[in-house]
Amino acid sequence: MLDTQVMLWWLLGDQRLRRGTRELMATTACMISLASIWEVAIKHRLGRLPIDSVRFRDQSLAAGIALLLINDGHVIETGRLPGVHEDPFDRLIIAQARTEGLMVVTADKRWSDYSVALHRP
Repeated sequence: MLDTQVMLWWLLGDQRLRRGTRELMATTACMISLASIWEVAIKHRLGRLPIDSVRFRDQSLAAGIALLLINDGHVIETGRLPGVHEDPFDRLIIAQARTEGLMVVTADKRWSDYSVALHRP
């Protein structure tokens, strides 16, 4: 599963995404959370992102990225997470990864405090 920031780096060709991570993403089935599209929609509206949610979604899907929908189990899991990270989008993505048993590609150092498999870009 790709954190929103990592997916944005990939779509925008950001050099912070290392070659090894790009190769991993190109050769492994990847997904993004519906929460990432929601996050991009809000941050684009606030002028904090250059890419809008439709472009983010469409380019992600065109790149072969699967979309993980949000279900009640994911939402319930957010309430079980420790209060280390209060960003609601990140908490939901973490909860989805935990519930679904997925590894997450993220640069966020705070995610190390959760019981979720991580790959650093």
